[in-house]
Amino acid sequence: MIHFITSRANSRIKLAVSLEKSSSCRKRNRFLMEGPRFISDHLARGGLIDFITVSENASDESVVVAKIADTGGHKVLQVPEELFANISNTNNSQGITAICPIPEHSVSDVFTGGTVLVLDRVADPGNAGTAIRSAAAFGCSGVVFLKGSAFPWSPKVTRSSAGLNSAIPVCEVNSMADITEKYPDYCILGAQSNGTPMDKILETLSGPVCIVIGSETRGLSKSSQSTITSSVSIPMTMGVESLNAGVSASILLSLLFRKNS
Repeated sequence: MIHFITSRANSRIKLAVSLEKSSSCRKRNRFLMEGPRFISDHLARGGLIDFITVSENASDESVVVAKIADTGGHKVLQVPEELFANISNTNNSQGITAICPIPEHSVSDVFTGGTVLVLDRVADPGNAGTAIRSAAAFGCSGVVFLKGSAFPWSPKVTRSSAGLNSAIPVCEVNSMADITEKYPDYCILGAQSNGTPMDKILETLSGPVCIVIGSETRGLSKSSQSTITSSVSIPMTMGVESLNAGVSASILLSLLFRKNS
Protein backbone atom coordinates (compact mmCIF):
# COMPACT_ATOMS: atom_id res chain seq x y z
CA MET A 1 0.00 0.00 0.00
CA ILE A 2 1.34 3.42 -1.00
CA HIS A 3 1.10 5.88 1.90
CA PHE A 4 0.24 9.56 1.36
CA ILE A 5 2.33 11.96 3.46
CA THR A 6 1.83 15.73 3.54
CA SER A 7 3.65 16.74 6.75
CA ARG A 8 7.24 17.99 6.79
CA ALA A 9 7.37 16.77 10.41
CA ASN A 10 7.04 13.13 9.37
CA SER A 11 10.11 11.28 10.67
CA ARG A 12 10.84 9.57 7.37
CA ILE A 13 10.53 12.79 5.41
CA LYS A 14 12.87 14.54 7.85
CA LEU A 15 15.36 11.69 7.39
CA ALA A 16 15.17 11.89 3.60
CA VAL A 17 15.70 15.66 3.62
CA SER A 18 18.71 15.37 5.95
CA LEU A 19 20.59 13.03 3.62
CA GLU A 20 21.64 15.93 1.41
CA LYS A 21 24.54 16.34 3.86
CA SER A 22 27.33 13.76 4.09
CA SER A 23 27.55 14.27 7.84
CA SER A 24 23.94 13.19 8.22
CA CYS A 25 24.52 10.19 5.94
CA ARG A 26 27.38 9.09 8.19
CA LYS A 27 25.42 9.68 11.37
CA ARG A 28 22.35 7.80 10.19
CA ASN A 29 24.23 5.24 8.09
CA ARG A 30 21.86 5.94 5.21
CA PHE A 31 22.17 7.42 1.72
CA LEU A 32 19.79 8.76 -0.90
CA MET A 33 19.46 7.32 -4.41
CA GLU A 34 17.46 9.23 -7.00
CA GLY A 35 15.98 8.36 -10.37
CA PRO A 36 13.83 5.48 -11.65
CA ARG A 37 16.57 3.67 -13.56
CA PHE A 38 19.08 3.66 -10.70
CA ILE A 39 16.44 2.60 -8.18
CA SER A 40 15.07 -0.07 -10.52
CA ASP A 41 18.56 -1.50 -11.03
CA HIS A 42 19.15 -1.40 -7.27
CA LEU A 43 15.94 -3.34 -6.66
CA ALA A 44 16.85 -5.86 -9.37
CA ARG A 45 20.20 -6.49 -7.65
CA GLY A 46 18.40 -7.18 -4.39
CA GLY A 47 19.70 -3.96 -2.86
CA LEU A 48 18.34 -2.89 0.51
CA ILE A 49 15.86 -0.01 0.71
CA ASP A 50 14.30 1.50 3.82
CA PHE A 51 11.61 3.37 1.92
CA ILE A 52 10.86 5.23 -1.29
CA THR A 53 9.43 8.71 -1.76
CA VAL A 54 7.58 9.53 -4.95
CA SER A 55 6.21 12.90 -5.99
CA GLU A 56 2.55 13.32 -6.91
CA ASN A 57 3.92 14.70 -10.22
CA ALA A 58 6.40 11.87 -10.81
CA SER A 59 7.18 10.67 -14.33
CA ASP A 60 5.39 7.61 -15.67
CA GLU A 61 8.61 5.58 -15.36
CA SER A 62 8.97 6.59 -11.72
CA VAL A 63 5.39 5.63 -10.96
CA VAL A 64 6.00 2.19 -12.46
CA VAL A 65 9.12 1.71 -10.33
CA ALA A 66 7.24 2.86 -7.21
CA LYS A 67 4.47 0.34 -7.89
CA ILE A 68 7.00 -2.45 -8.41
CA ALA A 69 8.66 -1.55 -5.12
CA ASP A 70 5.30 -1.46 -3.36
CA THR A 71 4.35 -4.86 -4.76
CA GLY A 72 7.71 -6.19 -3.58
CA GLY A 73 6.95 -5.19 -0.01
CA HIS A 74 8.90 -1.92 0.15
CA LYS A 75 7.36 1.07 1.90
CA VAL A 76 6.45 3.79 -0.60
CA LEU A 77 5.49 7.33 0.45
CA GLN A 78 3.74 9.63 -2.01
CA VAL A 79 4.28 13.32 -1.22
CA PRO A 80 3.24 16.70 -2.67
CA GLU A 81 5.62 18.22 -5.22
CA GLU A 82 6.67 21.06 -2.89
CA LEU A 83 7.60 18.55 -0.21
CA PHE A 84 9.45 16.31 -2.65
CA ALA A 85 11.51 19.31 -3.80
CA ASN A 86 13.11 19.41 -0.35
CA ILE A 87 14.22 15.78 -0.74
CA SER A 88 15.41 15.79 -4.35
CA ASN A 89 18.98 16.76 -5.23
CA THR A 90 18.51 17.23 -8.98
CA ASN A 91 17.26 20.14 -11.07
CA ASN A 92 15.17 17.99 -13.40
CA SER A 93 14.01 15.27 -11.07
CA GLN A 94 11.79 12.45 -12.30
CA GLY A 95 10.10 12.39 -8.93
CA ILE A 96 11.42 9.35 -7.10
CA THR A 97 14.06 8.75 -4.42
CA ALA A 98 15.07 5.76 -2.33
CA ILE A 99 16.55 5.91 1.16
CA CYS A 100 18.98 3.02 1.53
CA PRO A 101 21.34 1.64 4.20
CA ILE A 102 24.98 2.36 3.42
CA PRO A 103 26.62 -0.95 2.44
CA GLU A 104 29.13 -2.13 5.02
CA HIS A 105 32.35 -3.31 3.39
CA SER A 106 35.87 -3.61 4.74
CA VAL A 107 39.25 -3.74 3.01
CA SER A 108 39.10 -7.53 3.06
CA ASP A 109 35.91 -7.37 0.96
CA VAL A 110 37.74 -5.30 -1.65
CA PHE A 111 41.14 -7.04 -1.84
CA THR A 112 39.89 -10.45 -2.94
CA GLY A 113 42.35 -11.05 -5.77
CA GLY A 114 40.78 -8.82 -8.40
CA THR A 115 41.78 -5.37 -9.60
CA VAL A 116 41.32 -2.66 -6.97
CA LEU A 117 40.92 1.06 -7.55
CA VAL A 118 42.10 3.48 -4.85
CA LEU A 119 41.15 7.16 -4.82
CA ASP A 120 43.66 9.34 -2.99
CA ARG A 121 42.22 12.78 -2.07
CA VAL A 122 39.83 12.74 -5.03
CA ALA A 123 37.43 15.26 -3.53
CA ASP A 124 35.25 16.05 -6.53
CA PRO A 125 32.09 13.91 -6.26
CA GLY A 126 31.63 13.79 -10.04
CA ASN A 127 35.10 12.33 -10.53
CA ALA A 128 34.66 9.94 -7.62
CA GLY A 129 31.33 8.69 -8.96
CA THR A 130 32.72 8.27 -12.47
CA ALA A 131 35.61 6.24 -11.04
CA ILE A 132 33.23 3.92 -9.16
CA ARG A 133 31.12 3.45 -12.29
CA SER A 134 34.21 2.55 -14.35
CA ALA A 135 35.48 0.22 -11.62
CA ALA A 136 32.18 -1.66 -11.80
CA ALA A 137 32.21 -1.67 -15.61
CA PHE A 138 35.77 -3.01 -15.84
CA GLY A 139 35.40 -5.82 -13.33
CA CYS A 140 37.18 -4.40 -10.27
CA SER A 141 36.71 -6.24 -7.01
CA GLY A 142 36.20 -2.92 -5.22
CA VAL A 143 37.10 0.72 -4.65
CA VAL A 144 38.93 2.29 -1.71
CA PHE A 145 38.50 5.95 -0.74
CA LEU A 146 41.49 7.31 1.17
CA LYS A 147 41.23 10.14 3.68
CA GLY A 148 40.55 13.47 1.98
CA SER A 149 38.41 11.98 -0.79
CA ALA A 150 34.72 12.64 -1.37
CA PHE A 151 32.16 10.79 0.71
CA PRO A 152 31.39 7.64 -1.34
CA TRP A 153 27.63 7.77 -0.71
CA SER A 154 26.84 11.46 -1.06
CA PRO A 155 23.94 12.22 -3.45
CA LYS A 156 26.31 13.57 -6.11
CA VAL A 157 28.64 10.57 -5.95
CA THR A 158 25.65 8.24 -6.06
CA ARG A 159 24.28 10.04 -9.11
CA SER A 160 27.65 10.13 -10.92
CA SER A 161 28.23 6.45 -10.20
CA ALA A 162 24.77 5.56 -11.58
CA GLY A 163 23.97 4.04 -8.21
CA LEU A 164 26.80 1.52 -8.55
CA ASN A 165 28.32 2.61 -5.23
CA SER A 166 25.92 0.05 -3.79
CA ALA A 167 26.72 -2.64 -6.37
CA ILE A 168 30.49 -2.90 -5.96
CA PRO A 169 32.33 -3.09 -2.60
CA VAL A 170 33.42 0.39 -1.53
CA CYS A 171 35.20 1.26 1.70
CA GLU A 172 37.06 4.13 3.35
CA VAL A 173 40.63 3.82 4.65
CA ASN A 174 42.99 6.38 6.17
CA SER A 175 46.05 5.68 4.02
CA MET A 176 47.75 3.16 1.73
CA ALA A 177 49.96 2.13 4.64
CA ASP A 178 46.89 0.46 6.13
CA ILE A 179 46.62 -1.70 3.00
CA THR A 180 49.98 -2.65 1.54
CA GLU A 181 51.29 -4.68 4.48
CA LYS A 182 48.16 -6.81 4.50
CA TYR A 183 48.21 -7.52 0.76
CA PRO A 184 51.86 -7.87 -0.35
CA ASP A 185 50.90 -9.87 -3.46
CA TYR A 186 49.34 -6.80 -5.04
CA CYS A 187 51.27 -4.68 -7.53
CA ILE A 188 50.52 -1.06 -6.59
CA LEU A 189 50.45 1.26 -9.60
CA GLY A 190 50.32 5.00 -8.95
CA ALA A 191 49.07 7.29 -11.71
CA GLN A 192 51.58 10.10 -12.25
CA SER A 193 52.41 12.31 -15.24
CA ASN A 194 56.07 11.26 -15.20
CA GLY A 195 55.32 7.55 -14.87
CA THR A 196 56.02 4.74 -17.32
CA PRO A 197 53.34 4.55 -20.06
CA MET A 198 50.68 2.07 -19.02
CA ASP A 199 50.99 -0.02 -22.19
CA LYS A 200 54.63 -0.77 -21.33
CA ILE A 201 53.80 -1.66 -17.74
CA LEU A 202 51.13 -4.07 -18.94
CA GLU A 203 53.77 -6.19 -20.66
CA THR A 204 55.42 -7.08 -17.36
CA LEU A 205 52.43 -7.29 -15.02
CA SER A 206 51.54 -10.49 -13.21
CA GLY A 207 49.31 -11.07 -10.23
CA PRO A 208 46.62 -8.77 -8.85
CA VAL A 209 46.83 -5.02 -9.43
CA CYS A 210 45.84 -1.99 -7.38
CA ILE A 211 45.67 1.34 -9.22
CA VAL A 212 45.96 4.52 -7.14
CA ILE A 213 44.56 7.78 -8.56
CA GLY A 214 45.41 11.12 -6.96
CA SER A 215 43.66 14.46 -7.07
CA GLU A 216 43.85 16.61 -10.18
CA THR A 217 45.53 19.50 -8.39
CA ARG A 218 47.73 17.75 -5.84
CA GLY A 219 48.38 14.33 -7.35
CA LEU A 220 49.27 11.41 -5.12
CA SER A 221 49.92 12.08 -1.45
CA LYS A 222 53.44 11.48 -0.16
CA SER A 223 52.25 8.54 1.92
CA SER A 224 50.75 6.90 -1.18
CA GLN A 225 53.84 7.58 -3.26
CA SER A 226 55.94 5.73 -0.71
CA THR A 227 53.89 2.55 -1.16
CA ILE A 228 53.59 2.23 -4.93
CA THR A 229 55.41 -0.46 -6.89
CA SER A 230 55.53 1.57 -10.12
CA SER A 231 54.37 4.93 -11.45
CA VAL A 232 52.22 4.76 -14.58
CA SER A 233 51.07 7.40 -17.04
CA ILE A 234 48.67 7.80 -19.94
CA PRO A 235 50.30 8.93 -23.21
CA MET A 236 48.74 12.22 -24.35
CA THR A 237 49.14 14.89 -27.01
CA MET A 238 51.76 17.53 -26.25
CA GLY A 239 50.37 20.59 -24.52
CA VAL A 240 47.67 18.76 -22.58
CA GLU A 241 48.66 18.97 -18.94
CA SER A 242 46.42 16.31 -17.40
CA LEU A 243 43.12 14.47 -17.38
CA ASN A 244 40.65 14.61 -14.53
CA ALA A 245 40.72 11.81 -11.98
CA GLY A 246 37.56 10.12 -13.23
CA VAL A 247 38.78 9.96 -16.83
CA SER A 248 42.27 8.81 -15.79
CA ALA A 249 40.84 6.00 -13.69
CA SER A 250 38.55 4.94 -16.53
CA ILE A 251 41.34 4.78 -19.12
CA LEU A 252 43.77 2.87 -16.90
CA LEU A 253 41.12 0.38 -15.80
CA SER A 254 40.01 -0.12 -19.39
CA LEU A 255 43.58 -0.91 -20.52
CA LEU A 256 44.04 -3.36 -17.66
CA PHE A 257 40.67 -4.98 -18.31
CA ARG A 258 41.51 -5.46 -21.99
CA LYS A 259 44.79 -7.13 -21.05
CA ASN A 260 43.06 -9.53 -18.66
CA SER A 261 40.15 -10.35 -20.98
